[in-house]
Amino acid sequence: MKANTDSRIVSQVFFRLLPVQILIVAMGSVNSIVDGLIAGRFIAPESVGVIGLYYTMVRVLEAVGAVLLGGTAVLCGKYMCSGRTDKTQGVFSLNLTVTFLIGAALTAVNLLMPGRLAGLLGAEGTLKTDLAVYAVGYAIGMIPQLLAQQMAAFLQLERQSRLGYIGIASMIFVNVALDVLLVAVLDMGVWGLALATSACNWVYFLILASYYVRGKAQLKFRVKIASWKELPDMIKIGFPAALLVFALAVRSLVLNRIVLAYGGADGLSAMSAFNMICAFLLAPALGAGAVIRMLTSVFVGEEDRESIYALLRLAGTKVLLMMCGLGVLVLLLASPMAGLYFPDHGTEVFQLTRLLFRIYSVCVPMAFICILFSNYFQAREHRLFVNIVALFDGFFGVIIPVLVLAPAFGIKGICFAILVGLIITAALTPIYVMIRNKGLPRNRDEWLLLPESFGTGERLSFVLKDTDAVTRTAEQVQTFCSARGVSTRTSYYAALCLEEMAENVVLHGFTKGKPRDYTIDVRVVLQEGKKILLRIKDDCVPFDPAERAKLVNNEDPCANIGIRMVYASADEVVYQNLLGLNVLTIRLQDKESITHEA
Repeated sequence: MKANTDSRIVSQVFFRLLPVQILIVAMGSVNSIVDGLIAGRFIAPESVGVIGLYYTMVRVLEAVGAVLLGGTAVLCGKYMCSGRTDKTQGVFSLNLTVTFLIGAALTAVNLLMPGRLAGLLGAEGTLKTDLAVYAVGYAIGMIPQLLAQQMAAFLQLERQSRLGYIGIASMIFVNVALDVLLVAVLDMGVWGLALATSACNWVYFLILASYYVRGKAQLKFRVKIASWKELPDMIKIGFPAALLVFALAVRSLVLNRIVLAYGGADGLSAMSAFNMICAFLLAPALGAGAVIRMLTSVFVGEEDRESIYALLRLAGTKVLLMMCGLGVLVLLLASPMAGLYFPDHGTEVFQLTRLLFRIYSVCVPMAFICILFSNYFQAREHRLFVNIVALFDGFFGVIIPVLVLAPAFGIKGICFAILVGLIITAALTPIYVMIRNKGLPRNRDEWLLLPESFGTGERLSFVLKDTDAVTRTAEQVQTFCSARGVSTRTSYYAALCLEEMAENVVLHGFTKGKPRDYTIDVRVVLQEGKKILLRIKDDCVPFDPAERAKLVNNEDPCANIGIRMVYASADEVVYQNLLGLNVLTIRLQDKESITHEA
């Protein structure tokens, strides 16, 4: 019954979070797909290669944003959990200030030396001229693009995700409309494509910024309060998450030159069209990976072995089956997808694009397996392995096979090098696991590198739906603790803490729908040294960190007495909202039993 409960809850939460993460990843590639379609049909097939060459610069922007966003998320989470609103404001202001400065510097590079930049990106002749024009037009929207990337994440903390979706929809609409107007109607070529992209970036930024301009936001931006001393930590924390993106940027730079050498303009256009669609097709795998990483980090923190099993079992069955189905769909639609960019099926560029999609159909499930284990081990903090995988996945895994196959088989060798590189990357996980185990793993714990001591503490698990269930659970918690040698006082406070906070979730979290629409998962773990861990996990309305600070720090001693009691009794209280999942962790140390035993 316990395993079934774990599987049901994990599956329910996983598939509730998955669509949002897929949408976040997929929307980033929609504009590139639209630009490529317009370029291939209304300008020339070679112009698709211009967008592909500039995509290296787009990767650099994504990597810079990922570094700042990754570090900021961790720092803000730390300060929010402790109710330090001033520190959170300082990190927020620092993030936007640094983002603006970096955006201004990159904009200047594009505007002042577009020709040199085009040459650096691998363009020559007509391609270089067109790419320089495209770089100038794209630069107009570079600062708002970077700022909007950061603001979108902060809006989730402000519980304004809906505004983010409105911004994304508006951005796509404006880009499509202006692409058609400026390129198909006014015949402005790649200059029109770049202007359309810049305009849609400004629209997206202004929609997101409107929330902060209206003064409703809890996070206030002021340059003078930017916490510059946090910058080194922000970069240090955020860089590992961006390593893959940096590797992909360098790979694009190197690969584009090799493709031009062996496949010419047709090869570059085919590879560019393939990459545009691929970024969209990879969204389900990347979205699933993000959810796996988040849930694994929660389960590891709770030392919840059974939920980790349930999560990876779900990923290895239902999710993998979905990816296999997507691979079959890519195989069946290889010709139509290539035809979207290059209508003439008799051309070399169409043939190459179709071949790339057919090869990629085999790669889809393999790519998900690599993403699955990379995210799992990232959540387990195996940083060296994750960084090695990022470097192979982003650079060496493709470039090395390309250098071997291209001289022998030309542009088709480069196409097949993608599959070979993925096989090499996938092989890294079993090699790493065997090195850590000093031999072939004998069971699933060794495959997952879970130590024998992981999750060995005695525990209770409950699923709650109403206040009556909360009361009954609190009584069971007190009995559970007392029966295992925890002092009467600490057992009572453990039950009281659980009852107060779980009841708070029921009363204030079930704001819409019916109780069956929500899940409150409670876990009580008795750890070594008479340490009690209480974890309340729910998918209700997110709890506002700023309001939490007010509740705890209110000057009226009678206000919020229940929550104050919890904070006074517990050794640690940590709240996190991770991708829409509320996780409250309360830790208590049974000091009376330790004193008595001593």
